[in-house]
Amino acid sequence: MPPAGLPSISRAGAAPISPARLEEALRRIGEDHRRVIVETYYRGCSVAEAAATLGIPAGTVKSRTFYALKALKLALQERGLAP
Repeated sequence: MPPAGLPSISRAGAAPISPARLEEALRRIGEDHRRVIVETYYRGCSVAEAAATLGIPAGTVKSRTFYALKALKLALQERGLAP
C-alpha cells in the first residue's frame, strides 16, 4: 500500500489527480509493481536502494518500474484521468 499523504499529481493543462484517486489506481496494479513505484517515486530511493529494500536485483527494479508505470497509466486512463 502506498504511504499516507500522497501528493496530488499535476498534468500539463489539466487538473491535478487527487491523492485518493491516485491511491485507488495504485491499488489496481500488482503488488510487485506497486512496491517499486512506492520505493522509487514516493520514497525517492535510487534503483540500488530500492533493490536492496525489496531484495531483488537492480535490473528487476528497472523492469518492474517500466511496467508499473504502464499499468498505472492504464488504470488512470480507465478512469478518464489520463490521456
